[in-house]
Amino acid sequence: MKYIIKESRIKDLMWKYFESYKYKIREDDDEIIFVNSDNSFDWNYTFYDGRLLVSNDIIKGIEGLFNISGDDALEYAGEWFEDKYHHPVEEIINWDGWA
Repeated sequence: MKYIIKESRIKDLMWKYFESYKYKIREDDDEIIFVNSDNSFDWNYTFYDGRLLVSNDIIKGIEGLFNISGDDALEYAGEWFEDKYHHPVEEIINWDGWA
């Protein structure tokens, strides 16, 4: 059975997915870093160039749950970040993270 879901509803579900993670947020004059419970970085935003790095785990999760491409998942991640934190995202990169 197939279901038709409006894009606005899909966005709402994605935003809830992004917000379901609990992070320690570290911010200084240069960047914002979201640290997960494993002390790994899932998100990193740099102010000077508007670059947003998003963990591969986050992107793969969105791809699998919503059956979308990696590029679309990155676009939604960037849009969520802009909506939530009011910082312009100029470039979005899927990255494997570091500790």
